[in-house]
Amino acid sequence: MKRILILTSFSLILGSCKSPTASVSYFVPSASAVYVLNQGYFGQGNSTLTAYYPDSNRTVNDVFKLANGRNLGDFGNDIAIYGNDAYMVINNSDKIEVMDATSGLSVGTVYFPSGTSPYRIAFDPLSDVAFVSDLYTNSVSVVNLSSNVLISQDTISVGKEPYGIAFVNGQVFVANSGYGSGNTVSVIDETTRKVVKTVTVGAGPTEVEADENGNVWVACPGQQGSVGSIYIISPSTDSVTDSINTGMQIPSFTGHTLTIDTRNGVAYLIADSSVVKLDVSTHKILDKSLISGSFYGISVDEATGNVYVTDAKGGKTNGVVYIYTSSGQYTNRSFTAGLYPDGIAFLR
Repeated sequence: MKRILILTSFSLILGSCKSPTASVSYFVPSASAVYVLNQGYFGQGNSTLTAYYPDSNRTVNDVFKLANGRNLGDFGNDIAIYGNDAYMVINNSDKIEVMDATSGLSVGTVYFPSGTSPYRIAFDPLSDVAFVSDLYTNSVSVVNLSSNVLISQDTISVGKEPYGIAFVNGQVFVANSGYGSGNTVSVIDETTRKVVKTVTVGAGPTEVEADENGNVWVACPGQQGSVGSIYIISPSTDSVTDSINTGMQIPSFTGHTLTIDTRNGVAYLIADSSVVKLDVSTHKILDKSLISGSFYGISVDEATGNVYVTDAKGGKTNGVVYIYTSSGQYTNRSFTAGLYPDGIAFLR
């Protein structure tokens, strides 16, 4: 009975988000829920999921456990929504938890072989599969999204310590980080599920994001203590067409550091204790210090242009998510999440 009451309360909160808060006139709600995956402490199995409801400005922490009566697992690294389901990559538990993004109920678990260390996920709607970078096995796995089952025969070998991953125009682009020593992106054909090309980029590639033109942006933090860069790959030629020397240090192996607003043609990058804003068309830096602060993760609500940044508070306490406008103005909205808040997904 207790679990039923919890789920009813959770459903009421989600249902209450249909009327905007009139007192906050500058805030334009677009997502019925914003999910934040909190990594937790590595090895302690305390990853959690936070739900924030923009319309009512309400927050519910540890939503997955409230709805399902069990913990998410150990070290949540990525979250993305496909259809009505939220896919949460739980790195050190070697699994992906699949949750109905409306009810919060689990609809399946994708299990990986022990030691695989799944890291990031990208969806291929053409084949109804997901591609997942496997950090420890130097490979990419394929998940059947209809059954939420790993297709074991389609494991694809790539470079060392694959990190960020993106699906663009029938191809999968995966950054081979090498824990800072790598400098390549593997290009996988979605039909044959084989590597068709390896593209050389900057040192230590991590994040991979696609812009509205289908170009692939790769964040390259470089070696420790060096300045980072962004490399841009054309999917039509599978070659680098441009690079941006940021002149700043880009964090590596923390949270999501690069996000692109494909509706408004801008990119945001965490670097040198600030958020950098870039123009997608010209590849120019528009503002080197759009938002000041030591942030852990970043994402953008494309419908409003609002930028969500997470502050991990050094891992000493629960982190906080702050919301800014595209011009860097604080919206006076923030909410407390869990330990090391990182991946953010918007339910529309």
